[in-house]
Amino acid sequence: MSLNTTTSSERLHIGFFGCRNSGKSSLVNALTNQQLSVVSDIKGTTTDPVKKAMELLPIGPVVIIDTAGFDDDGKLGKMRVDKTLEILGKTDIAVLVIDSASGMNDYDKELIKLFEERKLPYLVVYNKCDLKKQINPPHEGDLKSLISERGKTASHKFDKNIQINAKNLRNNATKQERILWKYLNKSQLGYKFRRQQPIGDYIADFFCPSLNLIIELDGGQHNEEKSIEYDKSRTEFLNRNGYNVIRIWNNDIDKNIEGVIEYIKSNLTPPPNPLPQGAGERRQDEQYNLPPQGNKEYPPHEGGSKSPISGWGKTTSRQFDRSILVSAKTGEGINELKELLGKTAGENKVEKYIIKDRLKEGDVVILVIPIDESAPKGRIILPQQNVLRECLDAHAIPVCVQPEELEQTLKKLTPALVITDSQVFGKIKDIVPENIILTSFSILMANYRGVVNELIKNVSTISKLQEGDTVLIAEACTHHRQCNDIGTVKFPAWISGFTGKNINFEFTQGGEFPQDLSRFKLIIHCGGCMINEAEMKTRQQRAVGQGVPMVNYGMAIAYMNGILERALRVFKDE
Repeated sequence: MSLNTTTSSERLHIGFFGCRNSGKSSLVNALTNQQLSVVSDIKGTTTDPVKKAMELLPIGPVVIIDTAGFDDDGKLGKMRVDKTLEILGKTDIAVLVIDSASGMNDYDKELIKLFEERKLPYLVVYNKCDLKKQINPPHEGDLKSLISERGKTASHKFDKNIQINAKNLRNNATKQERILWKYLNKSQLGYKFRRQQPIGDYIADFFCPSLNLIIELDGGQHNEEKSIEYDKSRTEFLNRNGYNVIRIWNNDIDKNIEGVIEYIKSNLTPPPNPLPQGAGERRQDEQYNLPPQGNKEYPPHEGGSKSPISGWGKTTSRQFDRSILVSAKTGEGINELKELLGKTAGENKVEKYIIKDRLKEGDVVILVIPIDESAPKGRIILPQQNVLRECLDAHAIPVCVQPEELEQTLKKLTPALVITDSQVFGKIKDIVPENIILTSFSILMANYRGVVNELIKNVSTISKLQEGDTVLIAEACTHHRQCNDIGTVKFPAWISGFTGKNINFEFTQGGEFPQDLSRFKLIIHCGGCMINEAEMKTRQQRAVGQGVPMVNYGMAIAYMNGILERALRVFKDE
């Protein structure tokens, strides 16, 4: 199967999330070099999720998903947000898109919380970075400045000695100041910085005039009570006058300069122009706008060894270097974003097989494939295709037969393994000798999707069903229902016959899967070949969260035929 024909269920799903007008759709279009999504200045342009299966280098086959704004409001907006949350359950890598001019807000933080609860790899992309360079400096117009070199418009008188002290500090910079200046000098981060800048009665270690951003480097003395109070009053004064202050420990400069630079980048957000009243007034513990894995519970000055930066990297989550500035309009940072997506995909990729890793070269594998009214015309279904391909990849010898031909085939061959369509377990269980491993495509798919152990626990629920209980039969594909359909016809007959009870049945198909499962006593789910692992696990976890047992087609059929333990022998080494 080539990259161009890889099914969506086997492609990496990359979901783009964020608020309205953060530029998600523009970014998707720029990333794919296609006009996949409608782009408009009107909030809420993207309504239903937009999906595109394609090949994205350097990753390979992917599904790109654009979602509605997470801050959408109103009754219709809530429906759009619900759709966005559905996509989250299908996502392998999440991309949070933030408008650089607005910065991270509570909705963005809520999305990050959801990513982390699901242990979902994610990137934070600050879009529209080209607009930041167009914003006028906040000192223009009527705004008064506290910077000494703008004395004519300054709202504060300056002591000449402050300028002399600033010059001396520049000439006698500390080791940490010299290290950081190598990264800030010559606008390397996209903005001009100054060293030892007099501002009012204070001298800022580093100052970015276009952003009104002050960077202070703190040594151990700043952890003393007296210094804490001084720093607090100094910061409050600067905040009241429209300056944003961030503080960095010297220890972080020495041991984690890459983390320091990423932290500074995350704070390179222009203030609105003109500044609103009370601009810059933020609580001390809110000044550290770090990615969520930072040790945010520690205020900047508590516990000298506790730092909102130094915990990044090997000792924390993978998000340490997962923020990036881009412009969907100019293309700035797009190639770097692709590389970062590729790196994230590679770090989280686990090589998995349906059956290949259980086969030896030369093993004979019999695949029992019924060709009946439910079989697709001119082809075989996806799990059968994939198992056949893996047998060939393992240099095993696959033999495909219909149920009626199995007995005759076994007289000619002695296979290491028989894999069958679950529907015919009842016909072939007595044909295959006990010493030959027998399992089904559906059971192998449960293992491939990573849910086999959880589903096995629930199989005995079938025997506990009572009169009037409701069972959900869920299929992930959208095939046309046949007169003898397995989900709507065969399973109800099998379960009613096995239990001897009058059971109620409900059915879902394709992307449908109820949010509220409380009315069901049992869920019987197909093999899940048409959805990816993330969505299959999301459905299983939703069932667990609501206390509803869920089993797999193959397991349920094997259990009702009394051969479940035998059908699971294929996993005996696990």
